[in-house]
This record gives sequence, C-alpha cells and structure tokens, in this order.
Amino acid sequence: MPSISLNTATAITGLSKRTLWRHIHRGSLAVVSINDSGEKTQVKLIDILPLSCLPLSEIEQKVVIDADAGEAVAQTDLALLFFAAARPNEAVAWLMRAAEQHYPDAMCYLGRCYLTGTGVTSDADSGALWLSHAAIKGHPLAQALTQWLQSAAGQAVQAAADQITLDAALDQIERNTLLRWLQSLSAH
Repeated sequence: MPSISLNTATAITGLSKRTLWRHIHRGSLAVVSINDSGEKTQVKLIDILPLSCLPLSEIEQKVVIDADAGEAVAQTDLALLFFAAARPNEAVAWLMRAAEQHYPDAMCYLGRCYLTGTGVTSDADSGALWLSHAAIKGHPLAQALTQWLQSAAGQAVQAAADQITLDAALDQIERNTLLRWLQSLSAH
C-alpha cells in the first residue's frame, strides 16, 4: 500500500499537521510508520485522497509518491498540478525542492515565479539567477528568457515594473520557444 509523508499529506490536502493528527487519532487516517519526533510519519495515500484538494488520477498519485520520495522530475510535475489547482505557494515549495537538486525545468519555472511574483514575493535578481542556472544547463526556454531579460526590451519592461506586460512578454517567449522546438521535431 503506497504511503506518503505527513508533510506531503499536508501539501495535497491543504490541512495542517494538527488536523491530520486528529484524523489519525480518530482512526480515519492510518499511519504506516512513525518515529519519535513524528517528522517521518508516513500515512496511506488511499486515506489521504478523499481529503485532497487536488483531483489525482492514478498517474498523478504516482507523481505524488515519487515527489514525496525526493524525485526532482516528480516534484516539478507536482508543482505543475498545484499551479493548475491555483495553489501557487505550494507549487513554488515543490519547485524549490526540485531546483535545489539542479533540475533545469524546476529552475526555469522557479525563475519565472520570482520574476512575476507567482507564489513568492517578486524578486528580479532571484528570478534571473534561477533562469541563468537552468540556461547554463542547456534549458532552451531559460536561455531564451535570460537572453530577453538582458536585452534592451527586457530591461525596459522590467524597469517599468508592469506585471501585465512582463507576464505577456514571458508568455510570448515561451510560446515562441515551444513553437521552434516543435518545428525542429517535425523537420526530422
């Protein structure tokens, strides 16, 4: 029976640890393993699903299990599920875990979050730093975004501090980068 940590259970339910402990004491949530401090407490995923604020398919449940186990790709995928559920703070927390493992996709997404203030306080320097880390690892979108940020147009948009214009510019760069990638696939 798959299990996840209590920390991950709080993330996917939006409930506090204290509330989850109440569920455990009532018997509606089964503990798989526990240690003295309670920090490594594992609960059955099947018991968490009814409490989840994320509708999780079978494949997405595997993503949660893998993210909980520390896999950077799964952590990034779980972050995307949180973005889709309009829970950017939780998304950023998962991106941070994956980015700290030097996963380029997570670093790129995290950089964009810092640039736009999505799920975090807007911080252009942190955004540029995370994007540059991903760009150095060869991430095409991070490279395009970094190049734009360093351009005169990018500098002007940042100086204007207009979030709507910044978001639109970043979206356009993302679309153009994806389109170029898709065109390169069809050329082969």
